Amino acid sequence: MKELIIGLGSNLGDRRKNIENAVALIEERVGAIAAISSMVETEPWGFESGNYFLNCAILIREESSAADALPRILEVIRTLQAVESEFGRIRTGVYTDRTIDLDILFYGDDIINEPGLIVPHPKLHEREFILVSLLEICPDKVHPVLGKSIRELWNQLPGRQK
Repeated sequence: MKELIIGLGSNLGDRRKNIENAVALIEERVGAIAAISSMVETEPWGFESGNYFLNCAILIREESSAADALPRILEVIRTLQAVESEFGRIRTGVYTDRTIDLDILFYGDDIINEPGLIVPHPKLHEREFILVSLLEICPDKVHPVLGKSIRELWNQLPGRQK
């Protein structure tokens, strides 16, 4: 069993409905959702905007072998980008407001560094809104690069809300 963990965020339009609809499409196109975190409202990260985000994370458990990890994760990222496009998301390479943002946070313990895809997500340990969601669905998950659990990363996060 391999755990695929995806972060979702929205700060334009009906944010809750955007996330709910994206979750439904992911379940239809990627796989059954085993866990979903609560939605948390957060300030934009990495850019200025008056539009706050709603964020959550989902966990999908799937059968997978090490031999097919890369083709599978590339298929997943293409699917997630297609879902983003259906919501009107245009990737510009800079942080901006968006109807939906879908990020692969983890794929089992795999470490992937391909053009346009780095897994685990390279900044997840710096982002309170990601860690708080992960604390809810997989607190003991160990980051395969940093060697620390989500709980440990949360406890070491500078400036987090206590």
